[in-house]
Formats: sequence, C-alpha cells, structure tokens
Amino acid sequence: MRRLGPGAHAAAALAAGLVLLVGGLVPSAAAQTPDKSDVVLVLDFSASILQDATNRNRFGAALERIADRVDAISIDLVAGDTTVSIVQFATRAADVPGCADLKLLNNPATVARFADCLRSVAGAYRKGLSSALTKKIGVDTNYVAAMEAAARHLPVDAVRPALILFTDGKHDVKGVPVSQVQPARDRLFGSRPSFALLPVGMGLDPAERGALATGLERLELIRNMPACVSGTVFEWPQVVFQSADEAGNAVAVALQDATCTFTAAPTPTPPPAPTPAAVTGVSLTPGDGLIVVDWSKPSVVTPSPGASAVPIVDYLVQCRAGNGEPIGSKEGVSLTTEATVDGLVNGTAYVCEVAAVGPSGPGAFTPAGAPATPVGRPPAPGKPAVEALNSAIRISSPPGTDSTVTYHYECTDDGGATWPATADTRADIATAQIADLTNGVDYRCRAYAQNAIGVSDPSTLSDSVRPCNSVLQCNAPLVPILGGLAALLLAGVVVALFALIRGRSPGYVVAVLDVVHTANIGHGSRLGIAIVRQPETRRITGIVADKGRNADIRIRRLRGGRFAVSDRTGRKVVNDGDAVVVADSVGVRHSLALRAFAGSAASRVARSR
Repeated sequence: MRRLGPGAHAAAALAAGLVLLVGGLVPSAAAQTPDKSDVVLVLDFSASILQDATNRNRFGAALERIADRVDAISIDLVAGDTTVSIVQFATRAADVPGCADLKLLNNPATVARFADCLRSVAGAYRKGLSSALTKKIGVDTNYVAAMEAAARHLPVDAVRPALILFTDGKHDVKGVPVSQVQPARDRLFGSRPSFALLPVGMGLDPAERGALATGLERLELIRNMPACVSGTVFEWPQVVFQSADEAGNAVAVALQDATCTFTAAPTPTPPPAPTPAAVTGVSLTPGDGLIVVDWSKPSVVTPSPGASAVPIVDYLVQCRAGNGEPIGSKEGVSLTTEATVDGLVNGTAYVCEVAAVGPSGPGAFTPAGAPATPVGRPPAPGKPAVEALNSAIRISSPPGTDSTVTYHYECTDDGGATWPATADTRADIATAQIADLTNGVDYRCRAYAQNAIGVSDPSTLSDSVRPCNSVLQCNAPLVPILGGLAALLLAGVVVALFALIRGRSPGYVVAVLDVVHTANIGHGSRLGIAIVRQPETRRITGIVADKGRNADIRIRRLRGGRFAVSDRTGRKVVNDGDAVVVADSVGVRHSLALRAFAGSAASRVARSR
C-alpha cells in the first residue's frame, strides 16, 4: 500500500494538461502581425507535492515532454511575440534561475533556453524536496508570495498579461491566513486595464471539490483581455477539473488564448489508460489510534466489457477525518487485502477508502459503508465505594456511559499481596457484589475498566471494609468501649494480685562478681547491679544494687529458679547458682553468679559476707 494524497492526482492532471499545452497543439499559419503577450507560469513546489515520488515524477515527465515539443516547434514560437517567465513557489516564491523574462520573438536561442528551463524544472521535481530547495522557498503553499513574484514579470502597461497558477489547491502557509489571498490579488492586479489570472486546481477529493472551486473562482480574474488576430475570444469558464484529460485540454486552450501563439484547436484527447475495477466489501475495524481496513479483490479485472485484463500491482488505502488531508497506510507495495492506517486520533470519526492499482495507475476508490472511530484503553474508574455485608461486600464506582466497557473489581485481605476476591459488571451499571469473604477480616478493593482495546490503570484503593454477621463485628465502635471495660477489669485484678504478692516474703538475691565482689541486690522480679570503680585508676572496688535502666547488668527473676541476665551483648538465661560471663558498660567481661535466698537465709549470707 502507499499513501495517495491530493498532489498525486494533481500531478497526473498537470502531466496531461502540459502535454496538451504544447505537444497537443498544431501551429497555424503565421499571423501578419504577432500579438504581444506576457505570460508567467507559476509552479507549486510545496511539500504536499514534492514529498510524493509518483507525483514528482509525473510533473517532471510532463515538463520534459513540453521541452521536447518546444524544440520541435521552435520556428512557430519565434514568430510569436511572447515573453515567458517561470516562477517556483512554496512558502516563498522565486524565479527559476535564468528562466525569467524570456523574449521569444525572433530569438531561436531564447526559445532553446525556454526548453532548457523546462528540463531544469523537471529535474528539480524529480529530485524532490531537497534541503537547498527547502531553505530557498520553504515547504508550505503561499498564493500571496506566488502572485507577488509573478507581478514583477507582468508590466503594468502589458497588452495581454496572464498568470497561470498550477497548484494542488490549498493555501496553508503559516502567518499568512487565507483571508489575505483575495486582497493581495486585488492590490497587485485589480487596477490593471487588462489582466488574466488563471488558477488550475486538481487532485482533491470529490467531496472537497466544491469548496476548492469556490475558493479558486474567487481568485480567478479576467478583465478586458484583447482577442487574438485570429479572433479568438479569451475566457476561462472552469477552474477545477474532475479528470486529468479535462484539465489538460483546458490548460492548452488557456495558453492558446493568452499567448496567441497557437491558434488551432487541440488535438483529440487520447483514451485514458485502463485501470483496474473497483474493490468490494470494504470494512473497518477501529483500534487504538488506528483503523484496520479489509476489502475483497475486484469481482472483475477489466475496466469495460471486451477490454484487456488489467493486472493489480498494489492497493491504495487512505482515511480522512472530515475535510482533513487523507492519511494513507504505510505497508508499502502489497497485494494483501488488509492494511492498517495508523497515526489517527482516538475519538474522531474517519472515512476510509480503497483503490486497486494497475500498471497505469489507480482505479476508482471504494469507500467503506460507514465511518470508524479509533478508541484507546478506557480511563481508570473512580475510587470504589464499599459496603459491608454478611460474608460479602457491595462495591460500586462512578458509572460510565459506554455499555461496551466493563468494570473489574478485586479485593485483598493481605495488603495487596494477592487479590482473590473479584467481580465484574458493565460500566453503566457499575455496582457489583463480591461474596464468599471472611467475616471480621478487613478488605480493600480497586477497580479496572476494560474494553476491546485493553485494560485501564487501577483506580484509587477503596476505604477499608470488614464483612460481618454479629453485633460486635458489624458495630466496630462498640469494640473499643467493651475493650476499655475489660482493660479496667483486668487492671483491678492485676492490682489485687500485686498487693497479694507484695504481702508475701519475696526473699533476696545475692550477686557475686569475679568471685571477689559480692552484694545483696534486693528482692523483686526486676534487679540489677552497678560496678563501682575508682575515679583515677578505674579499678573495680565493688558492686551495688541498681534497678535503673542504666545499670551495668540488668537481671530478671524467672520461675523455676532461673535468672534472665542482660548486658551490652544480649540476653542470657542462667540457673540459680551457676556462673555466666557478662560484659559491663565499658566492654570488660566478668563472671557473674546469682543466688536467691529466703529472707532469713539471705540475711545470714549477707552478714557472713
């Protein structure tokens, strides 16, 4: 497949028109007094034409054939009093170097130069949009610049001044709105006693031909153009043409009337080259920023009964939004009856069409039965609202309007590690129920939207919800109240037990450090010792009881005659009377033995120490 833009049709029309312009005319006998004419041929070099290789080659071939014909009828051109200039334009306009103000009367060398100019311009079309040409004249289409350049070669006192404007029919330069085209024409040519501005628009889609005709008809200007010696009356009844043959014949007649050089009627138009029959069954499948186009091969391969078969060498596929430029597929040459047109705007309707291509060009386009609208992934739904039920959750998101979109809900009870609870519903309904959940467990949920294209990003997580089937489960505010009452009751029990325990004889614990230092460190379950050192030498002089958090060694009495001993290295459990290695607050290691005694025995031991 390849893209078919407006310039391709324009190129075909221009090729046929320019061949008829010179090669399709037969010169008459020389008039007694040649008519004086000034003609400017203005050629569109904008990107809309030069970016298409087929378009460029057609323009180039047409101009080369004209050059050949100029050489062939040089004697007749020398007899005509015509001054010819060639201007190329896009964003800006410029004379083709060495091809301005060529006076053909009695000057065979200038006629030969005119032919060389046509070949030079043909070569420029064949090369396409070069960086040098882009720098020189830009890439857009500017009718104002084209007319201003032409006006420099049409003297104010010219008897028969004519401007023939070849274009793909669209003024689109930035900074120069189309509203300035008409005032520019009137400023440049409106006050001239005689003048002809002949726009030739070709190649736009039939649906746009009416708008193009209206614009070019307003641009056309014919005022007091004198008749040629032959008596030919100048007129230009049509500015937009449906086929290359009609446009070419009209251009030939226009040049004849403008220059008075050729006074014979154009030769009959040759029959058009056969093209393949139209394809059938065009169908469209929209995607994300694209449309897939399918079709069936033509049911017949001949253009008319009895004609030779026309082989299909390619297909042209294009889509257009409203009055915009057509966008073609990018598959390249292919005989596959499916193509993708991408680079489209989601949410915009496109009309698509397909044409079979034969060796001589494309056949008629077949449009699809209805437009197609590309669509992308749906946006993420809004934050779901959740409601607790018995072993279930009712969940909903803000509803959508597209019934082809579905919402997928999923919930987690493990912080998002898994999402086992799910439900699906249409977006326009948006409410679903997720069952088989565990009462009393907290869940959080999220939503996705899904269509034929794909799945959206996840929604914001819902608030936490807890299915329930009892008063406590379903009335969460009661839980802290009842918990507080239970805590008060438990606290009373603890206080009573503590008073009971304190009333009992708790006994005492004796600590022996490094077999040398001994201290009665008291009673209770939480104990500790501090190591006493001389300030100057840091030598240990003894140990004392210390229950504070900054004690060197912290001790906790356990059941079964055991002690939990904590130092800077960690926690150890040791039996009553056994030694354990501990590290003090400065990292010195010691041997520590703990022994618990009843009250009197402990007192005796302490006294004996």
